[in-house]
Amino acid sequence: MIYNFLDNIYLNFFKNNNFNLLNKLDILSRDINLLFKDSNTNIKNILLKKKIKTRNGKITFTDALSYIFNYSFINDSKQTVVSNLNFKKNINVNPTSYYKKEFKIPISFYNDIFIKINNLLNKYLNKNNSFNVICIDGTYSNTNINNNKKLETSLNMGYYDATNHIPIDLEFKGIEYKNKEIKSFIEYINKNNFDIDNLILVFDRAYFSYDFINLLNQHKLNFVIRSKNNSICIKDKNNIIDKINNNNVRFIHYENKITITKKDINNIDIKLEETIECNLVTNLNKDNFNDESIKNIYLMRWDIEVFFKLIKSNFKFALLREHNKNTIDQYKKKYLIILINIYLVRLIELVYNKYSKKNKFNSNKDNKNIYNIKNNNTLMISGLKNIIDLIINSKIDKNNLINYCNNYIKKINTIKGISNPRISKTPFTKWYVKSYSNYYQYIKIINAIKNNDLTTLNKNLKLLANNIKIINK
Repeated sequence: MIYNFLDNIYLNFFKNNNFNLLNKLDILSRDINLLFKDSNTNIKNILLKKKIKTRNGKITFTDALSYIFNYSFINDSKQTVVSNLNFKKNINVNPTSYYKKEFKIPISFYNDIFIKINNLLNKYLNKNNSFNVICIDGTYSNTNINNNKKLETSLNMGYYDATNHIPIDLEFKGIEYKNKEIKSFIEYINKNNFDIDNLILVFDRAYFSYDFINLLNQHKLNFVIRSKNNSICIKDKNNIIDKINNNNVRFIHYENKITITKKDINNIDIKLEETIECNLVTNLNKDNFNDESIKNIYLMRWDIEVFFKLIKSNFKFALLREHNKNTIDQYKKKYLIILINIYLVRLIELVYNKYSKKNKFNSNKDNKNIYNIKNNNTLMISGLKNIIDLIINSKIDKNNLINYCNNYIKKINTIKGISNPRISKTPFTKWYVKSYSNYYQYIKIINAIKNNDLTTLNKNLKLLANNIKIINK
């Protein structure tokens, strides 16, 4: 019997999955098609209300959406995106025409699409958690707002739901908000209604201040914040009564011991045991959240760092060179597009994870490692490129989703508890420089410990050295 291509897709899919998943993907495809349905007409109507003239040409607003969504991925140039679109439509339109067409699309349209997909994702999530952990942090991107032949550093605020593994918001703040993360967050909660009873907000040390803690208490927001190890309250907990206006606030101290290998001055590997101290402050009720649960909640904060790394590695986010008469709005459009793309991937992944017969990691009996098993996010984003045009044109179907799942939803296994410090191989990038500096810091510390003389170290290295023990010399 001879099968055509589609038959082979179904045959392979049924071997690894089931009919229920196929049915759910069929329903999902219809839901996704509603997101961009009648986009060309809807955009025209929005512009008509604003008395902005539009004209029919070789490309539609739907084509312009395909252009901007494809261009959002990190390695695709405008010309590459336009050439691919022209090839599919058998037309010859220059990049400027696509750009001008998309420029007319108001940011409100992208907001509407994001609201739609957010509602759709919530329907598939079936949230039943008593609390959602929301991680909040800032990250920076290089922008060209001033257009003065050099790039600026602009702050962006991220709001990430670590319980459901989805970004809530990605807010562009600009160059004037550099190092003003607390101010940015305060403005955010003043203009957004938080479901305060259902949220636990998690912050790193940069947000630790008594005024900020008092503000969170005034807003009746639940929080977990890592405090600075040299805080007065750590040294003398009686000071907390004077500094913080809430008797429910408590400090939690814990230590983690990790084994690391570093080079000494002779380039010989030295095994070290390092004690990492962590001090947390929270207003969560001790009866419902013991110290261990607070620690686990704080550890979820790393998810927002993973999210930042994901969007910087896969989308045009970290470096925004473009400038026009409405630069900031164009940046905000890009951020909404990134969120929409992430939500599309998460939607497909949710259905697949829930209804597929998962191939779980099989470790042999001699393997003592415990693994985290998750899907490869970068691969799923890469695969989205192949179906994004179908989604924007409301033509995605279950066959496309089956093909996507077969090829782009792949599991990766990482050992639990393993320490993987950030290291960049690209010279002069932030993490490359930090790694380079870290290398020489440990050489100094190892040398001082070996000589039993910490007086040669500055105060910061002394603090670090006090928590380090050489295992082998």
